[in-house]
Amino acid sequence: AGWILSCVRSAQTDLEIEAETLGDIALPAARTLPCRISALDRPAVDVLRVRLRLPPTQAFAFLPGQYIELIGHNGLRRSFSLANASAPGGELELHVRAIDGGAMSRYLFDVAKVGDLLRLRGPLGTFFLRDIAGRDLYFLATGTGIAPVKAMLEALSSADEQPRSVTVLWGGRQPADLYLDMASILGNHSFIPVLSRADAAWEGARGHVQDVLLARRPDLSNAAVYACGSDAMIHSARAALTQAGMAEQQ
Repeated sequence: AGWILSCVRSAQTDLEIEAETLGDIALPAARTLPCRISALDRPAVDVLRVRLRLPPTQAFAFLPGQYIELIGHNGLRRSFSLANASAPGGELELHVRAIDGGAMSRYLFDVAKVGDLLRLRGPLGTFFLRDIAGRDLYFLATGTGIAPVKAMLEALSSADEQPRSVTVLWGGRQPADLYLDMASILGNHSFIPVLSRADAAWEGARGHVQDVLLARRPDLSNAAVYACGSDAMIHSARAALTQAGMAEQQ
């Protein structure tokens, strides 16, 4: 397929290398910090909203869209996107999906209680907004992939640079899977709920978020797409959008 492992191969001829850069964006340094569970609630049967409280002496800076590793007992680690744009009062919000047989999932859903002491490592990742001024932004999310999208939308509501338009397509199987009130998130964005297994009473979009987006025949020349959710959706969306003429780096 034309791939190499650059850690164990050496170039023997001149090369041209293309690399994604972060420009003038400075990533906050990742740290390991203690935290306590400050709230637990279920916006859906299989989704748990977890709020973590950091020590009052520890400021925690992150870019909306980044994630943390939550560290439980016996060193158990799982990655979760941050669902808020900042940490007012030192609180962070996570959306956790119930996973059959998942060790962290089992602890958070069945054992965890307010006041439990945990640790976190972060912020991590490069999934955050960049070069958005005047662009048409499209967010594609499935399931709890809406968490970092929520954080980005909150950040956009007060950002100095603004996109030309913002459209959010959030997919689930049944109406209960779309567990957030998107209208409550500040900002000028359009929301398109998409269901893949809705019954006859559903009057909204059906299928997969990437297919619904392309069926609308958007002008992709000045667009940027941010996708979070299942691997299948992300890979399918990348392939379909680039085939439709969108630049891969967008």
